[in-house]
Amino acid sequence: MPSDALSTLGPRSLLDGVLALALVAAVLWLCAVAAVWGRQERLIFRPDARPLGDIPADLAAVRFRQARLRTRDGLDLAFWAAQPLPGMPTLLLFHGNAGNAADRAPALAPFAAAGYGVILAEYRGYAGNPGCPSEAGFLRDARAYLGWVATTWQDPSPILCGESIGSGVAVRMAMEQPVRAVVLDAPYTSVADLAAAMYRWLPARTLLRHPFDTLSCLPAVRAPMLVVHGEADDLIPPEHGRRVAAAAGGPAEFVLLPGIGHPVLGNDRAGQGAAAVRSFLTRLSLAVDAVAES
Repeated sequence: MPSDALSTLGPRSLLDGVLALALVAAVLWLCAVAAVWGRQERLIFRPDARPLGDIPADLAAVRFRQARLRTRDGLDLAFWAAQPLPGMPTLLLFHGNAGNAADRAPALAPFAAAGYGVILAEYRGYAGNPGCPSEAGFLRDARAYLGWVATTWQDPSPILCGESIGSGVAVRMAMEQPVRAVVLDAPYTSVADLAAAMYRWLPARTLLRHPFDTLSCLPAVRAPMLVVHGEADDLIPPEHGRRVAAAAGGPAEFVLLPGIGHPVLGNDRAGQGAAAVRSFLTRLSLAVDAVAES
């Protein structure tokens, strides 16, 4: 074999090897894209199938009872509700993506004991409810809960509370209709932002079917807003909560709590988050009373 042929064999083989590796990498990347595309509902939603069951005695003592409603697309959803005492507003909670509504009862029970109405809203696909979780489905469920509160308790403008993924639901509802106030626990600017930060090597924004774009809704939200976020939150960075409060179209407060993880009310043994919420609601009540008197 001529010497010049020998001299070209090595580089050509090297090029072939590089191309083969690039092809393998491209195939693996496409497989990852397909996996995220196909499994994103399992990555975003963590439905707990445990039925809500009977009301524990301590919750029954503060007026909690089982309730049901029907969504516009025909799903019957079970949830827990504590009717407000006369003259008291209602707290309507949209919980995070894990567990079910019963898990949030201990954090909300003191507010029911203080006379507030409390709705522990439960989503489709959670706690034995029919249907599959999705952003569009969650919004349909939320509209059904607002309708239920308005017709059953004659309260057309409750206080919306959103925890983690439920914060996006609460903000969207506050954009769609007037509410008394909004309380957000560990909110995000959007699920798309979280996905893009978590999967930097994927076109996460393009792949996402459930973007939950909170930030774009906020300028239209005029109701008073409280945002609480744990400084030790390793799931949703506190900067998200700060940006959410800054983007609100009405008065908004941001409370950053040291040493607390995700979410605040579920991980706050010292009760700092609950105290911040109580203070906000008290000041809100005083402001409403002052307006009424004037």
